[in-house]
Amino acid sequence: MVTEKKPLKKARSPKKVVKSVAEVDTGEDFYLLIAGEKHQFSSQKSAIYDVKEYFYRGVLTKDSQVKFVRGNGKEVPVHHAANCGYTLIGKAQQYFKATKALCANGEASDDQEYVYINEHSVLTYVGQTGVHTLYVRVYDNLTGVNNDRWVVLYLD
Repeated sequence: MVTEKKPLKKARSPKKVVKSVAEVDTGEDFYLLIAGEKHQFSSQKSAIYDVKEYFYRGVLTKDSQVKFVRGNGKEVPVHHAANCGYTLIGKAQQYFKATKALCANGEASDDQEYVYINEHSVLTYVGQTGVHTLYVRVYDNLTGVNNDRWVVLYLD
């Protein structure tokens, strides 16, 4: 039995649309400050790390300073204590730039950069303006004190 083949339709190239995703109040006490706007994170339990993982899907604006804050305005990670900072994983290494900070790459096979900060450190989004999903894990010190000392960042 022979069946006729239908001609394939040409796939249209997707149009690039850059717009913010509608804000949703998730009740989380964790926010992203970028390009003069404040965006609330949602959260989920990380399937890989078994900890709370925050995520935000929306527009990240090129050359904008990035800050993470709690509802009371406290910066995360804290900038006034020793051994605080960021881990940039995968694409986050190319999309974020830290200044006035000590940056150390992981091992040759490691796709991580460790950024030790101080009160003068600044994190900037340097990728192209566009919609991304940003994932964040926040860690405290090992003695059980909730001190928001380290943040791990990665992008979709």
